[in-house]
Amino acid sequence: MIARAMHASCRRWIALGLALAAAVGAVACGETPTARTARRVLDRYRQAAAAKPLPASGMMRVRLATPDAAGRDEILWQPFRYREALSSAGWTTVRGIESGRAYFIDQDGVTRVVSDQALRELTTRSYFWRRAWLFADRERAWLELGPSDAESTSLDLTPQGGERLRLTFSNRTGLLVSARAPRLALAFESPAAWRDLSDPAAPAEATLEWLGLPTGPVPEAYVGGGRAAVSPEPPAAHFERRGGALIVAAVLAGIPVRLAVDAAADGPVAVSPELAARLALPFTPDVLGRAVASGVPLSVAGASWPALWIQRARETPAGADAVAGGCLFRETVVELDPVAGVLRLHDPAHLATPEGYFRVVIDDDGDRPVAIVSRGKADLRLAAGSDTGAAALVVADASAARVGISGGEARGFAWGPVRLPPLPVRTAAAGFFPDWGDDGLLGYPLLLRFHVFVNMPQRWIYLKPLER
Repeated sequence: MIARAMHASCRRWIALGLALAAAVGAVACGETPTARTARRVLDRYRQAAAAKPLPASGMMRVRLATPDAAGRDEILWQPFRYREALSSAGWTTVRGIESGRAYFIDQDGVTRVVSDQALRELTTRSYFWRRAWLFADRERAWLELGPSDAESTSLDLTPQGGERLRLTFSNRTGLLVSARAPRLALAFESPAAWRDLSDPAAPAEATLEWLGLPTGPVPEAYVGGGRAAVSPEPPAAHFERRGGALIVAAVLAGIPVRLAVDAAADGPVAVSPELAARLALPFTPDVLGRAVASGVPLSVAGASWPALWIQRARETPAGADAVAGGCLFRETVVELDPVAGVLRLHDPAHLATPEGYFRVVIDDDGDRPVAIVSRGKADLRLAAGSDTGAAALVVADASAARVGISGGEARGFAWGPVRLPPLPVRTAAAGFFPDWGDDGLLGYPLLLRFHVFVNMPQRWIYLKPLER
């Protein structure tokens, strides 16, 4: 009996040794337990969906629908280039990657190089839509296991230069259930049908219409396309503060209006319901939940735009007939002189660098000027020149927790070389994408502590603190 027991013990030790050797061998071959789990999950998905990695050049057309509107997202890729064109109600916007930079073409046809945040987002979107996660090496994306339960298993993949992408698969069917990344949220009903929840304010039903080789090369993008005419000697437009808004006189479609200038208004010029009725234009619903019209001229502070897209807003700030931001900041240098109480719009090609000002980098998230304020190694990215009410800053809850803001006040922050005093802050539970880098708003209670030139076309803001 002792001999048999010793023999059984030897067999167990041998089996254990073989198992350890196999594990060491798997690790030595580069397949960790996480990689094995991923391979198993992805192999099952391949079989369930009959899916495979897409070729190096490809094209996808996706039909988008809401209860009121329809649209299309056309996705194109080839080595080192990527492009998404979203169309609805007669307008088209384009986002893409070219020569290692991200670009954005807005609804008015103006093309801009945009922020690194946008580049990381588009890198992740390209990685997902090309199904690069199905390649044997997953294009060397960093892999981790995400949350899993009895119903689903998720994988976290971070492509080189991109954001973390979470793919969740059904344990029952093996199919993809959802894809999540900063500003990307898709809930799949089948491989060819899903719900796009990326913008919580504008969910849409999506259907894959066509997938195959591209019908031609990815169109090249060229910076420019603006049609604003800016006076070489811009007149001063007096502004008024109403609540948190900054309001100037303007003319829209030949009608005198009171225009609120808001950096967060990065889409079509928003007009009040009353002004929309006076314009008597055919407003059309789009897949972003807006009612839009095109070809509307705008003049303000000596600058003029011959034809802009506008949208009918549910409401505008008290005392304002319309709200604009993107069209002003993308093509002009916006000067605010709080002492004189005036706004001027300068031609970026002819404005000399002002002397006696601090020069601070400002980012461009796509027609939106973004200030970067910091405390130590923690940064906040805030749309600079926004309606924040009585607060100096509006900050997303998650961003406020990350940088240690509490008690309704921000202390110890700097804007470039400028040390900021304690600032009143309002936090917000929704309306921003803090995991993407959209942390909130920088309002006029802070901005008008300076004489400023917001030069988004060249990515600078010039600040001269006022004596107090």
